[in-house]
Amino acid sequence: MPIENKRQFIIITVAVLAGIASVVFMSNYVQTSISDRTSALAERYDAQQKEMATRIQQRADQQMAALAQELQNVKSQQSQELQKQVVALQQARQAELAALAKQKVETRPAVMRKPSLALKTPAGKRAVTIKIDSLAAVGGLINPGDFVDVIAQLNVPAQDMDKKAVTAMIFQGLQVLAVNTNEEDLGAYDEQQAALFLKITVAVDPQEAGLLAFAEKNGTMELALRSPNDTDHTMVKANTWKTLTDYVLKNQGLDIQNPDGDNAEKPEEHKPSIQIFRGGKEL
Repeated sequence: MPIENKRQFIIITVAVLAGIASVVFMSNYVQTSISDRTSALAERYDAQQKEMATRIQQRADQQMAALAQELQNVKSQQSQELQKQVVALQQARQAELAALAKQKVETRPAVMRKPSLALKTPAGKRAVTIKIDSLAAVGGLINPGDFVDVIAQLNVPAQDMDKKAVTAMIFQGLQVLAVNTNEEDLGAYDEQQAALFLKITVAVDPQEAGLLAFAEKNGTMELALRSPNDTDHTMVKANTWKTLTDYVLKNQGLDIQNPDGDNAEKPEEHKPSIQIFRGGKEL
């Protein structure tokens, strides 16, 4: 190959290589520029997105703060309104109660004062109150104005220093003036039967007043209700084991051992006899 041709070939080859290198360089430059541009665009986009998110968050925070303030204002207004309503209701209720109280005072009947118990006590008598078991007070079935007999269970000292129990009807026909504080109302049985004890006020003469107090201190008492039409006083023996055994033996034919040691008086035995009559006359 001629030298001239070799030179041309080399020049062409160099030109081609330079062109290829230039193309490669430009390609790299373009790619680098594109990459840089893309990165810049991405960063700018991210910055814009962050800025937009920040603005949206700030706007949302402002809106939430405004909404919270508005809710607080509404709550405050509702609370004030509710408080006003409560105050108005209280004032209305107080006015209503005051009106009712005034009406009750104006329409309340005059209180009837009970007359003094002294005015109900018969002349020559004394009002004496005894505390007695409800069951022993005829089961609580006693009214003011009733008449009762008083049965006392007394502990009588004996010679052997022991106490002997004696039951005796010590008063008859005592008028009941009051049961507890009830001086007039009749038939208050439920309250009286529910009570353990009753305070019975009776009318007695001065001597009976002292004896009644003595009997209450030395034993227990029981009341026997009597008919208001029965005004008779009956002599009644004091009751001991002996009187009980005598009564049972006489009326029931039953001999009970007397724990006091006194034998019961046996009734007389009646022997059978033959009676002879002639002409309608006993011989």
